[in-house]
Amino acid sequence: MNSVFYYTHTVTPEEIDSQEHVHNLRYLQWTLWAAHAHSSAGGWDSGEALSRGIGWVVRSHEITYRAAAFAGDEITVQTWVSEATGMTMNRRYLILRPKSQEILAKVMTRWAFVDLIQRKAISIPRDVSDRVVVFGGMPPLPWSNDGTIDTQSQGLAS
Repeated sequence: MNSVFYYTHTVTPEEIDSQEHVHNLRYLQWTLWAAHAHSSAGGWDSGEALSRGIGWVVRSHEITYRAAAFAGDEITVQTWVSEATGMTMNRRYLILRPKSQEILAKVMTRWAFVDLIQRKAISIPRDVSDRVVVFGGMPPLPWSNDGTIDTQSQGLAS
């Protein structure tokens, strides 16, 4: 698993609420999509895990909204695992609008590893924890001069 991952998305008209900006629940959905893509890129097979009766569930979300997104915006979710313990891991996200070089939201999700059959938290198996790369601290903002995401000059994989 790469230490920092970038997930890109274009805001659709369906994501706009009655106040004519992205509905707050969409920000949360984007983080879940980014987490899934990051984990999949690192070798996590959610279908295989389900067949084994194990998986990740959300314990908590913390979201701080800083700016609104609008239809047509190209956004990037920058995500990384900031902490891993025996049964849980914290994943952090920055939701970015590269064109304006803005942070739209800061998010932290605490994930617990569970036995889905017994419905209880269990220790993260070694074959799973060995693939998790913890990135302590905050990665640099990935802006390039033209407002696009520049992961190579930051020394971070996408």
